[in-house]
Amino acid sequence: MNVARYIAAGMTLWLAAGAIAPDLDAVWQGILANPPAREHTEARQEALKALDERLMQPDSERAQDVIAYYHRAVNRALDVLESERPAKGIRLFQLYSSSVIVQTPETVFAIDLDQGPHDNRSRAGAEDGAEFGLTPEHIARLARLVDIAFHTHEHDDHIDYEITKALCENGKIVVVTASNKERCQDEPWAGKLVVLEQTLAQPHTVGVLTVDVLHDYQWDNEEHTSGTPCNAYLITTPGGISVLSKGDINCGLRLYGWLQILAANGRHVDLITGSPGFWRGVNTAREIDALFSPVWAIGHVWEFTHRAAGKPGGATGTYTANLLMTRHLIQKGAPIVLSWGEDIVLEPDRQPGQAADRSKRIRTQTGRRLIRN
Repeated sequence: MNVARYIAAGMTLWLAAGAIAPDLDAVWQGILANPPAREHTEARQEALKALDERLMQPDSERAQDVIAYYHRAVNRALDVLESERPAKGIRLFQLYSSSVIVQTPETVFAIDLDQGPHDNRSRAGAEDGAEFGLTPEHIARLARLVDIAFHTHEHDDHIDYEITKALCENGKIVVVTASNKERCQDEPWAGKLVVLEQTLAQPHTVGVLTVDVLHDYQWDNEEHTSGTPCNAYLITTPGGISVLSKGDINCGLRLYGWLQILAANGRHVDLITGSPGFWRGVNTAREIDALFSPVWAIGHVWEFTHRAAGKPGGATGTYTANLLMTRHLIQKGAPIVLSWGEDIVLEPDRQPGQAADRSKRIRTQTGRRLIRN
């Protein structure tokens, strides 16, 4: 973890020295030419580094070239969602920070859908009025494409009013915490929000998905006396791939105990979305890795509201620093990082409904396999 901090600090000093920001058209072409994969290449590293260098510039989220890049990336993800569907397995899409979409042959579900940084200085664009966020067209397309949305907690970087409203008005399933539903109680669509009880032996059925739920917290202090209710979801597709999101749960004791029970009952975790860091309590990322050997799609990257106005730096960390940190932390599974608008296809090697054991595998679209020992 210290290595990643040194790299981020070095990049900040480099920016403070007056480095010239990379051209984002060139960055876009580099990202497209080096898509995410389990095997991380030097070319992929350089492509992500170039994007990081531009985003680390002070107030980059207000710059028109960055806003245009973000819109271009979101359009690309939505275009793929509309035009392609995996024949088997899942396709994972990354939007802003913790916001991801998972496409299966049967359905599309999302986790912590959000537009962008919920902060006036960040959402305000330059003189032409463009904003770092989604356009009304983007939100309308999402409301058509997404069948089920899961939200881990009520913080503004994990749920968005306009997206939630559009999903509810389009008859889609939106799963939230009880406290999140209470916050929305005055909205005409609040009655459509779904709250799931936590599970151990018997999961919920949500659409075509099987869903296990843990009720936990994002703690605000070291004593764990104040915090925000936060759910973990283990979502299993009809094809047998299981996706875990812990949201911002930041003490791993309850989470790891719950996962141990699920594993004893035959559940497995193939993919984790979200950050393996930012703990305020026991860090069980390595134990979860040892238990399941999952692909870990690193999230909560480039959350701009964590960066002071006018300051350079990586907010919640750059793509390259987060990947390096996680590669040191995760020993059995496979850490990957997707930038805005990118996607990756993961395919199962086991039969649908077959419980995982330590020899089961999941492979990427390129055919490379991730072996559990």
